[in-house]
Amino acid sequence: MTVALPDIIGRDEASALGLKRFFTGNPCKRGHVAERDVDSRECMECSRERGRKRRAADPEGYREYGRKWRAANPEKPREYQRRWWAANKDKRAAPRLPKRAAAQLRKDKVNKRRAAAQRRAARAGSELNGAGQAGL
Repeated sequence: MTVALPDIIGRDEASALGLKRFFTGNPCKRGHVAERDVDSRECMECSRERGRKRRAADPEGYREYGRKWRAANPEKPREYQRRWWAANKDKRAAPRLPKRAAAQLRKDKVNKRRAAAQRRAARAGSELNGAGQAGL
């Protein structure tokens, strides 16, 4: 899979155009070739990694922050949900199996795999027995 890189644009030009990010095509000090923030000049991949580490260090703090934000901004999550619903009509329209039917389907698949593995093991065992008896 090939990822298309953004257009090369310098920090000064991006700032003059009012953009939040710029892209030089050069790797950052950690080797990422990614967009950078105009204000902090930080690579977006480094920023993501830093955020992941902070969330991993204090997951409950982030959950609490999210709860407070949703309580203070009840209209924002609804707006995000409306936008997702509008953009993903095909995903919403796909029929879903009831929970019991889905569980039974998974169980059937597992049983088929186990039965096939047992048949393979039995065949392998019988081939070994047959070869061992032929040598007598």
